[in-house]
Amino acid sequence: MKKGFRILIALAILVLLVLGCTFQVRPNEVALVMRFGAAVRVVEESGLHFKWPLPVDGIVLLDRRVRVLDPDPNEFLTRDKKNVIASSFMAWSIEDPLKFLRTVGGIDGAEARLTDVMRSTVGEVISSHPFTHLVSHETQDASLENLGVKITELAAAKARENFGVKVVAVRIKRLNFPAQNREAVFRRMESERQSIATGIRSEGLEQYEKIKAQTDRERAQLLAEADRKAQELRGGADADAARIYADAYGADPDFYEFLGRLKVLEQTIGERSTWILPRDHELLKAFEGADAKPAKKEEGRQ
Repeated sequence: MKKGFRILIALAILVLLVLGCTFQVRPNEVALVMRFGAAVRVVEESGLHFKWPLPVDGIVLLDRRVRVLDPDPNEFLTRDKKNVIASSFMAWSIEDPLKFLRTVGGIDGAEARLTDVMRSTVGEVISSHPFTHLVSHETQDASLENLGVKITELAAAKARENFGVKVVAVRIKRLNFPAQNREAVFRRMESERQSIATGIRSEGLEQYEKIKAQTDRERAQLLAEADRKAQELRGGADADAARIYADAYGADPDFYEFLGRLKVLEQTIGERSTWILPRDHELLKAFEGADAKPAKKEEGRQ
């Protein structure tokens, strides 16, 4: 029994030694081996690693995944001394574990220092633009996306140099205005929209005038061409009619004169009208010899 008890004790000591001399690094972590409180080694490869047991070596594990810092909005001054309220966020990760540990000590310290960096860089960029650029959609250089790119460049340089932190991106989520500036913003927005609407209406009116002028020209050309063709057709028809009348008159002048008198009567005498004319009136000559003409034709047949 004593021998078995000694074996158990030996195994327990061996397990403690193994546990005390090894440590595990996960894929999303980086480890700092601290010997008597000073960092002597950085382990970035995931897996099982060895160290001296406590109190010689200690391990500090740092999460190297990208974190998002989302502080409270802050008020800034534009270049023309107007107040704006900016809500922004920062995506960051640990780049230099040794510098990170020495300068900020941990995640909480890093977020406090990075908040200051983000506030200063956002204020620096916003202060380089006038208020009108920030509220106008026509100024592409002052868009929130472009402002975020500039802020990221400035913040990344400061964070890498001072804290061993990699700034992935800084973006402005929302740009708001204090109550004393909102009325001016709304007036400017309204003025811009009215200017755009006026420009669109002016362009539309210009296009309308161009289309109308072109249509009027085409219409005038079509009418002129149609009138020319109508005149040609009318002239040809009149010539044909004159020729036909001349042929008819030459064939039988008396009959042609008779038809002319009938046409005059048709145009002058209406329905149910009563005319009192002397027997020798010109209009009644159309009926004179009405029986004689057929008799002549009959005699001609005989």
